[in-house]
Amino acid sequence: MRRSPFTIAAVCAIYAATPPLAAQAPVTRLTAPIRAAVIDTVAAQLGRVYVEADTGLLIGAALKRRLAAGAYDGIENPAQFAELVSRDLRSVNGDLHLGLSYSPTPPGQGGGGSAGFGDPGKVNFGMGRVEILDGNVGYLEITGFLGAKGYEQVAVDALEFLARTDAIIIDLRRNGGGSGEMSHFIFSHFLGAEPVKTITVKRRAPAEPVVRQSLATVPGPRRTDVPVYLLTSQNTASAAEEFTFVLHNQKRVTIVGSRTAGAGHMVNGLQSGYGFTVGISITRVSDPATGREWEGTGVLPDIAVAPERALLEAHADAVRKLAATSPDSARLNRLVVALDAKRKPVSVDQARLARFAGTYEGRQLAVAEGKLTYARRAGGLGEELTPLGGNRFALGATQFEFAEAGGQVTLVVEQANGTRLTLKKS
Repeated sequence: MRRSPFTIAAVCAIYAATPPLAAQAPVTRLTAPIRAAVIDTVAAQLGRVYVEADTGLLIGAALKRRLAAGAYDGIENPAQFAELVSRDLRSVNGDLHLGLSYSPTPPGQGGGGSAGFGDPGKVNFGMGRVEILDGNVGYLEITGFLGAKGYEQVAVDALEFLARTDAIIIDLRRNGGGSGEMSHFIFSHFLGAEPVKTITVKRRAPAEPVVRQSLATVPGPRRTDVPVYLLTSQNTASAAEEFTFVLHNQKRVTIVGSRTAGAGHMVNGLQSGYGFTVGISITRVSDPATGREWEGTGVLPDIAVAPERALLEAHADAVRKLAATSPDSARLNRLVVALDAKRKPVSVDQARLARFAGTYEGRQLAVAEGKLTYARRAGGLGEELTPLGGNRFALGATQFEFAEAGGQVTLVVEQANGTRLTLKKS
């Protein structure tokens, strides 16, 4: 579910108040007059509502110059036109919330869903995978904050599932944003009952800025002491950055991955005619205590790694810290060994793996796709073993060591509870 920051961030605005049906119905083929009309409309909308009036006028003027220079000539595909205009909108000041989108379905007539998501309930309101990792570490993937009616119960269900974990990893690497209400609802479960100031929201109008707070009461478990890790990437944007920004400012999380997108405004979606909707930034957002924003700069990780490695790094760090204080430290330290071996893989000679494959008093070891797998009984589900070096392997906190003597292979299994089994190969 990879989408631009604008696409997901516009969800909350579109859900909150569906704009009136544009007078010009959606078209499937563009002409020069239609392209010019859309550009003129978007430029006028920027001048009217962009959070910084002067900047809005500059961006609108830049679009008109591109039109006059022939940048959009010959483009008949509405989706292609929207993509090119979006790049031009963002080129002036790097505002990732600016964007033009197209839908062939008129607003309010159904069928097109919301900002490309369809029915938010069908994608679980953005709440993705939930599972318990080795070491009793919870994992929750949130792909978008789709704050439509019903999201609260889905979020609570996920948090309830993780209520007995010793640490929690929240994966925002594919989360382009969405509803700030949903973001506040979820992160308030990791803060105390005494509300804290979270963000300052400043609009274009001369009214005083609004300071938002965390929620004093939340349904479901409130986890104020559980270690929390957030996984981030350049796709982490808007409300997902707010989530990261606030919890980091409150010193409640360890961020693992790469710098976030730097999309720090709130956005509104305005109908621009012919099936087009423009996303325009209408606020600036900052930290109430320091005045810092994440617009353009993003939020930096505490543990900087490539996003594809972030889950493994967070999991290893969480288990290592849990092992330092847990009465079950021996088992957790064995798990750390396995996780560290995954972080820094060890190669194993394929001929050696072939010698280790076979049946060991009912246990089945096999080679599949160049990896050694282990099943407790023949015909059972084989699980991949992690090489530790030499003749040693691991499956979570369980370790395996092979010995070869006189043509006979023996397997010693050190189980998670520390007990040892010696098994001979048939």
